[in-house]
Amino acid sequence: MATPNNKQAAEKTSNLFTEECDETAESIQEQLSRQCTWPWSDFFDSKVAFQTSLPAPLGPFQVGYLDLMTPGLPQDSSLLRIYYPAPSNTSITSPPLWADKESRAGMLRFIQSSAWEWPTWVNNSEFDPLFAAKKIFHSPAGFLTGFSLGWPLIGTVRTIPIVKAAPLAPPVGSGWPVVVFSHGMGCNRFNMSQLCYQLASQGVMVVAVEHREGSGFGTFYITGDTVENIPHLQVPVDENEYRVRNKQINHRCEEVLRAIDLLVKINAGEAITNVIDKNNNAVKSDLTILKSSMDLTNNLYLAGHSFGGSTVLLASSLNTKVKAVFAMDPWMYPLAGQKFEIAKPTLIVNTDIFVNPNNLKVINEASKNNSDVTFEVLEGGVHLSPTDLPMAFPTVLRKVLGMKGTVDAEVTMVEINKIVWQWLKNLIS
Repeated sequence: MATPNNKQAAEKTSNLFTEECDETAESIQEQLSRQCTWPWSDFFDSKVAFQTSLPAPLGPFQVGYLDLMTPGLPQDSSLLRIYYPAPSNTSITSPPLWADKESRAGMLRFIQSSAWEWPTWVNNSEFDPLFAAKKIFHSPAGFLTGFSLGWPLIGTVRTIPIVKAAPLAPPVGSGWPVVVFSHGMGCNRFNMSQLCYQLASQGVMVVAVEHREGSGFGTFYITGDTVENIPHLQVPVDENEYRVRNKQINHRCEEVLRAIDLLVKINAGEAITNVIDKNNNAVKSDLTILKSSMDLTNNLYLAGHSFGGSTVLLASSLNTKVKAVFAMDPWMYPLAGQKFEIAKPTLIVNTDIFVNPNNLKVINEASKNNSDVTFEVLEGGVHLSPTDLPMAFPTVLRKVLGMKGTVDAEVTMVEINKIVWQWLKNLIS
């Protein structure tokens, strides 16, 4: 049975969000169209337009966040970033960096790894300049050195417009809808922050899982007072590739399912040990503010991008609480030989260049008994469009780095956020 308060809240905010998205897209397009065609002018204009922060939340709420790591080894613990609606008058002070020096180094190592071992079933036409750079630098070490020297010179330092441990906006109805989000290869819990915090600004709890099986650019876990690093795992494209990727996706699936179990405990007010707080003198994460704030009974959803897209499709088949799934550019190779079923209402959104018949074949086979699977194509975007990465570089270089299609990254991101919110508000009960 529908809960009127939740439905009314969704309808109330959706029109506002759509209008603001349209205005933002028009404003961005005007700024970009006014830029001089001379590359260095383009470079400096982008610095001025987006000097420090990623775009502000567009919804009626500000966004708070908490980082949570439970104790244990990666195969039996969790690392999450929880984005949640905060009161609209919340001040954004000390916003977190999108990527510090260590994170940038990890991303570059991942890019270098991919250039030498390109994953099966991942279209590479939009990354042709990357392979040209591979030829120029000749060796992985030379490639990494060149890009490491280049990023500080041409990249932009970004912050994320969210507030750590902000007050929680009072939940509506039976609680805020919840989306558990799974990132793609070479990412972590904050590399796709715009999708997460824009959705949270609409009145949604978004829980970004950081996967720790080696597919990210680098992560960590804590034992006692020791921080143990987990680097990106370079997977050779050989006869063992599928075995490794299949093991990874099942690990990732378990991380998503553990996150859901953890949210149930947090919602019930159970005490949760957060080892990040024990090793951090900054603002502590008070998980008790989230007690009874989530509607995990009627409004639990999964979303993911690339490797995360396939991860949530698999996880949705193993948890009865999940209501629907949103997958962007799902990379299905890790499930090519594993039987599973897509039984929940599902929206698949592909960027036009990433559409791959092999990926579609796996999805069609798994959903052959499901009439509620919808496919859409996002024209003008590229595989990296849903990530924050394009925003870290001036417009003139995004095309070269495979981060821009025929539409500018800022405009594409606004369109993606509209698609995600439209999908969710149609489902909220």
